[in-house]
Amino acid sequence: MSKKLRGAVVGVGYLGNFHAQKYKNNPNVELVGVCDHFPAQADKIAAELGVKSYHRPEDLIGQVDLVTIAASTQSHYDVAKLFLQNGVHVNVEKPITATVFQAEELVGLAEKHKVKLAVGHIERFNPSVNELKKHMKDVKTLELIRTAPYKARGADVSVLHDLAIHDMDLLYWLTGSEIDTMVASGTKLVSPALDTASISFKMKNGIHAIITVSRVSPVGQRSIRVVQDDCTIFANTGIHELEKVEKGSGGDELTKVTKWTVEKADALQKETDAFIDAVLNDKAPLVTGVDGLRALRAIEDIEKMIGN
Repeated sequence: MSKKLRGAVVGVGYLGNFHAQKYKNNPNVELVGVCDHFPAQADKIAAELGVKSYHRPEDLIGQVDLVTIAASTQSHYDVAKLFLQNGVHVNVEKPITATVFQAEELVGLAEKHKVKLAVGHIERFNPSVNELKKHMKDVKTLELIRTAPYKARGADVSVLHDLAIHDMDLLYWLTGSEIDTMVASGTKLVSPALDTASISFKMKNGIHAIITVSRVSPVGQRSIRVVQDDCTIFANTGIHELEKVEKGSGGDELTKVTKWTVEKADALQKETDAFIDAVLNDKAPLVTGVDGLRALRAIEDIEKMIGN
Protein backbone atom coordinates (compact mmCIF):
# COMPACT_ATOMS: atom_id res chain seq x y z
CA MET A 1 0.00 0.00 0.00
CA SER A 2 1.48 3.30 -1.09
CA LYS A 3 -0.37 5.51 1.36
CA LYS A 4 -1.56 4.96 4.91
CA LEU A 5 -5.15 5.50 5.95
CA ARG A 6 -5.73 8.54 8.14
CA GLY A 7 -7.49 7.81 11.41
CA ALA A 8 -8.68 9.53 14.57
CA VAL A 9 -10.45 8.71 17.82
CA VAL A 10 -13.34 10.84 19.07
CA GLY A 11 -13.78 10.66 22.82
CA VAL A 12 -10.51 9.91 24.59
CA GLY A 13 -11.58 9.26 28.14
CA TYR A 14 -10.79 5.97 29.85
CA LEU A 15 -11.64 3.70 26.90
CA GLY A 16 -10.94 6.09 24.04
CA ASN A 17 -7.34 6.47 25.18
CA PHE A 18 -6.84 2.74 24.62
CA HIS A 19 -8.47 2.96 21.19
CA ALA A 20 -6.01 5.67 20.19
CA GLN A 21 -3.08 3.52 21.29
CA LYS A 22 -4.33 0.64 19.13
CA TYR A 23 -4.44 2.92 16.09
CA LYS A 24 -0.83 3.88 16.79
CA ASN A 25 0.10 0.18 16.78
CA ASN A 26 -1.34 -0.52 13.32
CA PRO A 27 1.17 0.02 10.49
CA ASN A 28 -1.56 0.73 7.94
CA VAL A 29 -2.90 3.81 9.70
CA GLU A 30 -1.57 7.21 10.60
CA LEU A 31 -3.25 8.47 13.77
CA VAL A 32 -3.92 12.05 12.69
CA GLY A 33 -5.28 13.17 16.02
CA VAL A 34 -7.63 12.69 18.94
CA CYS A 35 -10.77 14.65 19.74
CA ASP A 36 -12.65 15.30 22.97
CA HIS A 37 -15.20 17.89 24.05
CA PHE A 38 -13.06 18.45 27.13
CA PRO A 39 -10.15 20.39 25.56
CA ALA A 40 -7.74 19.62 28.38
CA GLN A 41 -8.32 15.89 27.97
CA ALA A 42 -7.83 16.03 24.20
CA ASP A 43 -4.65 18.07 24.64
CA LYS A 44 -3.30 15.67 27.28
CA ILE A 45 -3.80 12.48 25.24
CA ALA A 46 -2.62 14.15 22.03
CA ALA A 47 0.61 15.22 23.74
CA GLU A 48 1.18 11.71 25.11
CA LEU A 49 0.72 10.16 21.66
CA GLY A 50 2.46 12.87 19.68
CA VAL A 51 -0.56 13.73 17.53
CA LYS A 52 -2.79 16.75 16.95
CA SER A 53 -5.54 17.69 19.41
CA TYR A 54 -9.06 18.45 18.19
CA HIS A 55 -11.89 19.86 20.29
CA ARG A 56 -14.73 19.52 17.75
CA PRO A 57 -15.47 16.43 15.60
CA GLU A 58 -16.33 18.60 12.60
CA ASP A 59 -12.76 19.86 12.48
CA LEU A 60 -11.67 16.33 11.50
CA ILE A 61 -13.73 16.34 8.30
CA GLY A 62 -11.38 16.25 5.33
CA GLN A 63 -8.51 15.16 7.57
CA VAL A 64 -9.41 11.48 8.12
CA ASP A 65 -10.54 8.37 6.26
CA LEU A 66 -11.82 6.50 9.31
CA VAL A 67 -12.65 7.17 12.95
CA THR A 68 -13.44 5.31 16.13
CA ILE A 69 -16.09 6.92 18.32
CA ALA A 70 -15.61 6.22 22.03
CA ALA A 71 -17.52 9.20 23.39
CA SER A 72 -20.64 8.88 25.57
CA THR A 73 -23.48 6.73 24.23
CA GLN A 74 -25.74 9.77 24.03
CA SER A 75 -23.35 11.40 21.56
CA HIS A 76 -22.82 8.37 19.29
CA TYR A 77 -25.63 9.26 16.90
CA ASP A 78 -24.68 12.89 16.22
CA VAL A 79 -20.96 12.19 15.89
CA ALA A 80 -21.34 9.07 13.73
CA LYS A 81 -23.90 10.82 11.50
CA LEU A 82 -21.47 13.68 10.88
CA PHE A 83 -18.73 11.35 9.68
CA LEU A 84 -20.92 8.96 7.68
CA GLN A 85 -22.49 11.86 5.78
CA ASN A 86 -19.00 13.04 4.87
CA GLY A 87 -17.80 9.67 3.57
CA VAL A 88 -15.75 8.66 6.61
CA HIS A 89 -15.71 5.02 7.77
CA VAL A 90 -16.92 4.66 11.37
CA ASN A 91 -16.23 2.22 14.19
CA VAL A 92 -18.51 3.12 17.10
CA GLU A 93 -18.30 1.70 20.60
CA LYS A 94 -21.21 -0.37 21.87
CA PRO A 95 -24.08 0.26 22.12
CA ILE A 96 -24.26 1.62 18.59
CA THR A 97 -26.58 4.46 19.69
CA ALA A 98 -28.95 5.38 22.51
CA THR A 99 -32.07 4.36 20.54
CA VAL A 100 -33.08 1.92 17.83
CA PHE A 101 -34.40 4.76 15.66
CA GLN A 102 -30.97 6.41 15.70
CA ALA A 103 -29.23 3.13 14.88
CA GLU A 104 -31.54 2.50 11.95
CA GLU A 105 -30.68 5.91 10.52
CA LEU A 106 -26.93 5.30 10.86
CA VAL A 107 -27.21 1.95 9.09
CA GLY A 108 -29.07 3.68 6.27
CA LEU A 109 -26.49 6.47 6.03
CA ALA A 110 -23.62 3.98 5.82
CA GLU A 111 -25.35 2.21 2.94
CA LYS A 112 -26.20 5.48 1.19
CA HIS A 113 -22.67 6.87 1.38
CA LYS A 114 -21.00 3.49 0.77
CA VAL A 115 -18.85 3.55 3.90
CA LYS A 116 -18.19 0.98 6.61
CA LEU A 117 -20.07 1.10 9.89
CA ALA A 118 -18.62 -1.22 12.54
CA VAL A 119 -19.69 -1.62 16.17
CA GLY A 120 -17.31 -2.36 19.03
CA HIS A 121 -18.74 -5.59 20.41
CA ILE A 122 -15.32 -6.59 21.68
CA GLU A 123 -16.30 -10.05 22.96
CA ARG A 124 -16.31 -11.30 19.36
CA PHE A 125 -12.54 -10.84 19.53
CA ASN A 126 -12.12 -12.64 22.87
CA PRO A 127 -9.91 -15.70 22.18
CA SER A 128 -11.76 -17.91 24.66
CA VAL A 129 -15.12 -17.07 23.07
CA ASN A 130 -13.73 -17.96 19.65
CA GLU A 131 -12.29 -21.19 21.06
CA LEU A 132 -15.66 -22.09 22.56
CA LYS A 133 -17.44 -21.43 19.27
CA LYS A 134 -15.18 -23.97 17.54
CA HIS A 135 -16.42 -26.71 19.89
CA MET A 136 -20.13 -25.88 19.68
CA LYS A 137 -22.40 -28.38 17.91
CA ASP A 138 -25.90 -29.70 18.58
CA VAL A 139 -26.36 -27.08 21.31
CA LYS A 140 -29.31 -27.48 23.66
CA THR A 141 -28.82 -24.68 26.18
CA LEU A 142 -26.57 -21.65 26.47
CA GLU A 143 -25.97 -19.63 29.63
CA LEU A 144 -24.13 -16.31 29.64
CA ILE A 145 -23.19 -14.61 32.92
CA ARG A 146 -21.62 -11.16 33.25
CA THR A 147 -21.22 -9.50 36.65
CA ALA A 148 -19.11 -6.63 37.97
CA PRO A 149 -18.73 -4.49 41.10
CA TYR A 150 -20.52 -1.15 41.00
CA LYS A 151 -18.80 1.78 39.30
CA ALA A 152 -20.31 5.20 38.76
CA ARG A 153 -18.91 5.25 35.22
CA GLY A 154 -21.60 3.88 32.93
CA ALA A 155 -24.39 4.15 35.51
CA ASP A 156 -26.19 6.73 33.35
CA VAL A 157 -27.64 3.82 31.36
CA SER A 158 -29.16 0.52 32.49
CA VAL A 159 -27.17 -2.66 33.03
CA LEU A 160 -28.79 -3.90 29.83
CA HIS A 161 -27.17 -1.17 27.74
CA ASP A 162 -23.96 -1.30 29.77
CA LEU A 163 -23.31 -5.06 30.09
CA ALA A 164 -26.06 -7.20 28.57
CA ILE A 165 -25.53 -5.63 25.15
CA HIS A 166 -22.32 -7.70 24.93
CA ASP A 167 -24.19 -10.91 25.59
CA MET A 168 -27.05 -10.10 23.24
CA ASP A 169 -24.57 -9.84 20.38
CA LEU A 170 -22.89 -13.08 21.49
CA LEU A 171 -26.25 -14.83 21.75
CA TYR A 172 -27.09 -14.08 18.14
CA TRP A 173 -23.57 -14.88 16.95
CA LEU A 174 -23.09 -18.13 18.86
CA THR A 175 -26.54 -19.57 18.14
CA GLY A 176 -26.82 -18.33 14.56
CA SER A 177 -30.52 -17.81 15.19
CA GLU A 178 -33.15 -15.21 16.03
CA ILE A 179 -35.25 -14.91 19.19
CA ASP A 180 -38.57 -16.77 19.25
CA THR A 181 -39.77 -15.95 22.77
CA MET A 182 -38.26 -14.39 25.91
CA VAL A 183 -39.07 -13.66 29.55
CA ALA A 184 -37.18 -11.00 31.52
CA SER A 185 -36.91 -9.53 35.01
CA GLY A 186 -34.64 -6.97 36.63
CA THR A 187 -34.08 -4.70 39.61
CA LYS A 188 -32.82 -1.22 40.47
CA LEU A 189 -30.57 -1.24 43.51
CA VAL A 190 -28.19 1.72 43.64
CA SER A 191 -28.81 3.69 40.44
CA PRO A 192 -31.88 5.17 38.69
CA ALA A 193 -31.70 2.50 35.96
CA LEU A 194 -31.66 -1.30 36.14
CA ASP A 195 -28.67 -2.74 37.97
CA THR A 196 -29.45 -6.45 37.54
CA ALA A 197 -31.34 -8.45 34.95
CA SER A 198 -32.07 -12.03 33.98
CA ILE A 199 -33.50 -12.97 30.59
CA SER A 200 -34.59 -16.40 29.38
CA PHE A 201 -34.80 -17.03 25.63
CA LYS A 202 -36.05 -19.66 23.25
CA MET A 203 -34.34 -19.23 19.91
CA LYS A 204 -36.02 -20.09 16.61
CA ASN A 205 -33.62 -23.00 16.10
CA GLY A 206 -34.73 -24.54 19.41
CA ILE A 207 -31.80 -23.50 21.60
CA HIS A 208 -32.71 -22.31 25.10
CA ALA A 209 -30.56 -19.52 26.53
CA ILE A 210 -30.23 -17.45 29.69
CA ILE A 211 -28.43 -14.13 30.12
CA THR A 212 -27.69 -12.94 33.66
CA VAL A 213 -26.09 -9.55 34.29
CA SER A 214 -25.32 -7.49 37.38
CA ARG A 215 -23.22 -4.40 37.98
CA VAL A 216 -23.57 -4.57 41.76
CA SER A 217 -21.86 -7.90 42.33
CA PRO A 218 -19.09 -8.26 44.93
CA VAL A 219 -17.00 -10.09 42.33
CA GLY A 220 -16.68 -9.86 38.58
CA GLN A 221 -17.46 -12.85 36.39
CA ARG A 222 -17.64 -13.43 32.65
CA SER A 223 -18.60 -16.94 31.67
CA ILE A 224 -20.47 -19.01 29.11
CA ARG A 225 -21.84 -22.51 29.67
CA VAL A 226 -22.94 -24.65 26.74
CA VAL A 227 -24.90 -27.89 27.12
CA GLN A 228 -24.77 -30.13 24.05
CA ASP A 229 -25.90 -33.64 23.16
CA ASP A 230 -22.56 -35.20 24.08
CA CYS A 231 -20.98 -32.79 26.58
CA THR A 232 -21.06 -29.61 28.64
CA ILE A 233 -18.49 -26.88 28.01
CA PHE A 234 -17.75 -24.08 30.44
CA ALA A 235 -15.69 -21.07 29.37
CA ASN A 236 -14.36 -18.56 31.86
CA THR A 237 -13.96 -15.84 29.28
CA GLY A 238 -12.37 -13.42 31.72
CA ILE A 239 -9.30 -15.59 32.31
CA HIS A 240 -9.46 -17.69 29.11
CA GLU A 241 -9.98 -21.08 30.75
CA LEU A 242 -12.24 -23.79 29.33
CA GLU A 243 -13.54 -27.04 30.77
CA LYS A 244 -15.30 -29.84 28.90
CA VAL A 245 -17.26 -32.57 30.70
CA GLU A 246 -18.10 -35.68 28.68
CA LYS A 247 -19.51 -39.09 29.42
CA GLY A 248 -16.72 -41.39 30.61
CA SER A 249 -15.87 -44.93 29.60
CA GLY A 250 -17.78 -46.42 32.54
CA GLY A 251 -16.69 -48.00 35.79
CA ASP A 252 -14.78 -45.50 37.89
CA GLU A 253 -14.81 -43.01 35.02
CA LEU A 254 -18.43 -41.87 34.85
CA THR A 255 -17.33 -38.54 33.40
CA LYS A 256 -14.30 -37.35 31.51
CA VAL A 257 -13.13 -33.81 32.29
CA THR A 258 -10.78 -31.91 30.00
CA LYS A 259 -9.39 -28.52 30.97
CA TRP A 260 -7.35 -26.15 28.85
CA THR A 261 -6.40 -22.51 28.54
CA VAL A 262 -6.32 -20.26 25.51
CA GLU A 263 -3.46 -17.89 24.85
CA LYS A 264 -4.36 -14.36 25.83
CA ALA A 265 -4.72 -11.77 23.09
CA ASP A 266 -5.32 -8.04 22.88
CA ALA A 267 -8.99 -8.07 21.93
CA LEU A 268 -9.17 -4.30 21.42
CA GLN A 269 -6.18 -4.42 19.08
CA LYS A 270 -7.85 -7.23 17.15
CA GLU A 271 -11.06 -5.22 16.94
CA THR A 272 -9.18 -2.16 15.67
CA ASP A 273 -7.14 -4.18 13.17
CA ALA A 274 -10.27 -5.91 11.85
CA PHE A 275 -11.99 -2.56 11.26
CA ILE A 276 -8.95 -1.20 9.44
CA ASP A 277 -8.71 -4.39 7.38
CA ALA A 278 -12.38 -4.09 6.39
CA VAL A 279 -11.75 -0.55 5.11
CA LEU A 280 -8.52 -1.49 3.31
CA ASN A 281 -9.98 -4.54 1.60
CA ASP A 282 -13.53 -3.24 1.10
CA LYS A 283 -15.26 -6.02 3.01
CA ALA A 284 -17.92 -6.14 5.69
CA PRO A 285 -16.72 -5.53 9.26
CA LEU A 286 -16.87 -8.53 11.57
CA VAL A 287 -19.48 -6.69 13.64
CA THR A 288 -21.62 -4.59 11.32
CA GLY A 289 -23.99 -1.75 12.01
CA VAL A 290 -26.84 -4.18 11.38
CA ASP A 291 -25.43 -6.44 14.11
CA GLY A 292 -25.26 -3.53 16.52
CA LEU A 293 -28.81 -2.51 15.63
CA ARG A 294 -30.09 -6.05 16.20
CA ALA A 295 -28.53 -6.26 19.66
CA LEU A 296 -29.85 -2.83 20.62
CA ARG A 297 -33.36 -3.64 19.39
CA ALA A 298 -33.40 -6.73 21.63
CA ILE A 299 -32.20 -4.67 24.59
CA GLU A 300 -35.00 -2.13 24.07
CA ASP A 301 -37.56 -4.96 23.87
CA ILE A 302 -36.23 -6.39 27.14
CA GLU A 303 -36.43 -3.00 28.87
CA LYS A 304 -40.05 -2.61 27.76
CA MET A 305 -40.84 -6.10 29.06
CA ILE A 306 -39.31 -5.34 32.47
CA GLY A 307 -40.97 -1.94 32.55
CA ASN A 308 -37.92 0.32 32.81
